[in-house]
Amino acid sequence: MDPQLGPVIDEADANRAFYEGFCRSLTPPQLAAPIPESPWRVKDYIAHLCSIDIYVGEWFEHTADGKPWRPNNSEDGSPFNIDTWNEARIQERYDASVDELLIEAGQHRERLWATVDRFSPEVLATQFNFRGRDITFLRYLQLWTAHDPAHSADMLRAIPDAKDHRVTAWLAKYGMG
Repeated sequence: MDPQLGPVIDEADANRAFYEGFCRSLTPPQLAAPIPESPWRVKDYIAHLCSIDIYVGEWFEHTADGKPWRPNNSEDGSPFNIDTWNEARIQERYDASVDELLIEAGQHRERLWATVDRFSPEVLATQFNFRGRDITFLRYLQLWTAHDPAHSADMLRAIPDAKDHRVTAWLAKYGMG
C-alpha cells in the first residue's frame, strides 16, 4: 500500500466506527424521522452510506486496473444519474435493520479498501473533475473521509436530540455541526 493511504484509511475507519456507534444508539422513532428539506428519513442516510461504496468500489476497481469507467445507463436507458442510483439502493434496503445495513456496509468497505490498496502512486496523483474542480484521487480520498460525519450532520437536522458532546466534537473536527 502506498504510505500516503495509511492516514486516510485510518481516519475513514475511525469515522466509520464512530458513525456505527451513533447509528446503533438511535431509537426507532429517531430512525424514522424525516430529514427537513430532503426526501429521506434518518435511516435512509444509513442505507446510503451502506451502499455508496458499491458505486465507488466499481469506479475504483476500474481505476486500479487502468480501465476507463463510466457507469451504465439507467434501467430505462436514460443517462446514469447518481441521485436515481442512490434512491434505488435506498429503496432496496428500506426494511433492513440498522445492524443489517452496517454489516453490509462493512462488506462493501472491505472490498473498497482492497481495491484502494492496489492504487499506485501514479493513480493517486491522477486528476479528475469532481464537482467542477480538478482534484487527485488522493485528495478525493482525503475529502471522502468526511462522508460519514457529513451525513451524520444531515441526520441530526431531523433528530437534534441525538447530538451529545461526543457527536458535537466529532462534527466540529470537520467544520460541521
